[in-house]
Amino acid sequence: MTKSRLFLLIASFAIVVFCVCGQPALAENPHHLQARLVSSGQAGPRAERVQGYDELFQLASGFGVLPPVDGSGFDEWPCFPNPANSNYPDCSTISNGGVVIGVPAYTWSYTACDGNSATSTNCGQIFWFYEDDTNDNTDPLIVSIEVKQGSDVILDTGNVTLANPNPFAPGSVIVISDDVTFGSLGETGKGNGECAGTKVICKDPLQGLAVVTVTTKVGPSKISNKFNINLQ
Repeated sequence: MTKSRLFLLIASFAIVVFCVCGQPALAENPHHLQARLVSSGQAGPRAERVQGYDELFQLASGFGVLPPVDGSGFDEWPCFPNPANSNYPDCSTISNGGVVIGVPAYTWSYTACDGNSATSTNCGQIFWFYEDDTNDNTDPLIVSIEVKQGSDVILDTGNVTLANPNPFAPGSVIVISDDVTFGSLGETGKGNGECAGTKVICKDPLQGLAVVTVTTKVGPSKISNKFNINLQ
């Protein structure tokens, strides 16, 4: 399976592209985590506020329909009427305050999401929204996704630095997304398949419940959120 080795960060007034620089012994990283600015900070000056442990706030999260790719090669969603984002034309006709995401669901096709071979393709998109009130533009923005069935890991991105330093103003709402499947991709050993870039051994998924954990960290502030999907 061929996927981009780029992490795209689209911030206010700038587009920055980050390369995945994994260790040579590890398989090609299948993830292309993206951060897009939904709305700029509206909270006003926050310089008087000390950076703390509770200044990131989890909003919506889920597993949604895989986005098609637009004519410029970008995922058509998530997108918003924000010209700072690379896929802005896909949402240019909706009003400010609107968001386009893939329809989220609890039950998904096990066959479509069983990434057990090198020819496996993505079956959906993990996404989560959060509000950044850290006023921290010194520390990096670090995110991760882990998906488990019992003690078996079927996806693990490890900690991914999407920006250094964190570019977002206090009060900003951001969405993180990653197009995924689950499993070994036909590979063995640590850092195989959907665990590339880590020291974790990815197992192929089974039918049944999978627990998704998404984590966001900026400096001392860290949030995690869990949700379930059902592979049937």
